[in-house]
Amino acid sequence: MRICEPQPEHTPIIQGEILDQFYAPVEFDSLSMLVSEFERERARIVEVHEIITQERVSGVMGYFFAGNSSDGYGGYASLRHTNSFDEIFRLEGALNELTATFWSRALSQTDLMDYMPQARRDEWHKSLNAWREHGYKRGENVELDLPEFTLDTLRATVQSLLARRSEFLAERVDGIFRGLSRSHVTNVPEGFGKRMIMSRVYNEWGSTCSSSEGVIHDLRLVIAKFMGRDDPSRGSTSQLLKTARAARGEWIEADCGALRVRGYQVGTAHLEVHPEMAYRLNMVLAALYPAAIPESFRTRPKRGKGCSFKSKALFERPFSNAVGAILAGATPYKKMVKTDSFRHPFEHVLVRNAIALPDQTRGSSKHLKAEVATVMQGLGGVLTNCSEHPRMTYWQFDFDALDLVHEVAVLGYIPDQKSHQFYPTPQPVAQQLVDWLDICLLDTVCEPQAGQGGIADLLPKDRTRCVEISPLHCEILRKKGHNVIEGDFLSWNPGGELFTVIAMNPPFSEGRWQAHLKHAGDLLASKGRLGAVLPLSAKRTAGELLPGFDLEFSSPIDNAFSGTSISVVLLKAIKH
Repeated sequence: MRICEPQPEHTPIIQGEILDQFYAPVEFDSLSMLVSEFERERARIVEVHEIITQERVSGVMGYFFAGNSSDGYGGYASLRHTNSFDEIFRLEGALNELTATFWSRALSQTDLMDYMPQARRDEWHKSLNAWREHGYKRGENVELDLPEFTLDTLRATVQSLLARRSEFLAERVDGIFRGLSRSHVTNVPEGFGKRMIMSRVYNEWGSTCSSSEGVIHDLRLVIAKFMGRDDPSRGSTSQLLKTARAARGEWIEADCGALRVRGYQVGTAHLEVHPEMAYRLNMVLAALYPAAIPESFRTRPKRGKGCSFKSKALFERPFSNAVGAILAGATPYKKMVKTDSFRHPFEHVLVRNAIALPDQTRGSSKHLKAEVATVMQGLGGVLTNCSEHPRMTYWQFDFDALDLVHEVAVLGYIPDQKSHQFYPTPQPVAQQLVDWLDICLLDTVCEPQAGQGGIADLLPKDRTRCVEISPLHCEILRKKGHNVIEGDFLSWNPGGELFTVIAMNPPFSEGRWQAHLKHAGDLLASKGRLGAVLPLSAKRTAGELLPGFDLEFSSPIDNAFSGTSISVVLLKAIKH
């Protein structure tokens, strides 16, 4: 997979509006404060070194080591030999550690380290840690020597990196391309294809290679910029690769459908990018290697052309990557409970099907918290106050939702309520409908448009077939223990099977409930009961859709669904 090197005089042509989004504005006043803090810390280190290494101090240090060789519980202390004294108080090591720490802080403070290509991050990491290696001598390899941390050096370095940001974007894309496996024929040398393979993403113990993860994170950062989204967190990329590793051989979708990842036990990872993304990545490569990228790879893909990505918009209802970072950090919630133990007065007790969000969520903006709440509610979570500590909150689910939350974090969207017409059936309405149908032990039940189980949760799971079009909702239903068919109910054929009970809440928009009601009637056995939540206007036309049925309607129910002002009725229809 060799491609020619770029000509030295050639400068990559990258759109300025893309580049401007890669870096936060640098506040050089804050860098001046950072240098001042460095100088104060350096002076204190030198002062401590001079005091400790004086003969009258160092001569008595042996008594401290010998007298404190064990801790208060009889175990050995970490410093128990006098020879540790000379090693710990070496001035050169302390100053190197200080310099490396402040360079890391400076790069992080300016966002430069976060947005460097993985190869350059590796170079900086190597430079900041070369002095730790055995046998290192300053001056032998100037490229690995720590630069002095002065205001002039810092300003020059930051300005130089900022001036090269167009190269960074091009290098990032080039680094992604070069990070692909050279031993797999799926990867073509001409540019990015629909399917790509990376080697050595996982080791034999299942851990993720940091460098390979960085390359995939670079790909996600570029995709985010092309889509006009905020940058994904490195933690969400880690979670994506962990999920792909756990679901070996299955595609895990990320970034609103722009990227898919599939992990394998041998350590490789297959990547698929949306054709539109592959085209844009190849355009960046073409700026670097104008003679090496053929015209076919620089042609925008035609819409509607069949591919492994579903024929849909690039994303449905995306949320920000800041929300994804919070969701990726979700953990099982454990409450603190008092005990009778003197040594352990409190213990952490796991709350079943409860999820805690990271602590940084508390300091987030109201808008970000509201966006997180919308996603968690969309997945079926309920914000709950802890019984032991009322000021603490967690998200309570009817099922173990942690893996699902992590998947949605990298997916980048939840099903669009408008396109899927998903309005969860309120529990009182669902309970009234199920009670009205008088389900007995011999009934076989179907729940079309099952959603997240508002009605299905009240039906006998061992005798109920759920049909749902949303893959995400299907996963929720399966986690709850339901028997689920993923697909469009209107095109679903159970193979001649008829049901004695059908309970449903069909979509209302554009009269879609009529087709769903008619199809449900065709799947009902003789003397079977059909129960449905319908708009109030259905009382005039339901009889024409269900010939041969005895119909009965409930009283109108006003404002039944959250976020709408629509009035509904319940229908009970018995087939002759």
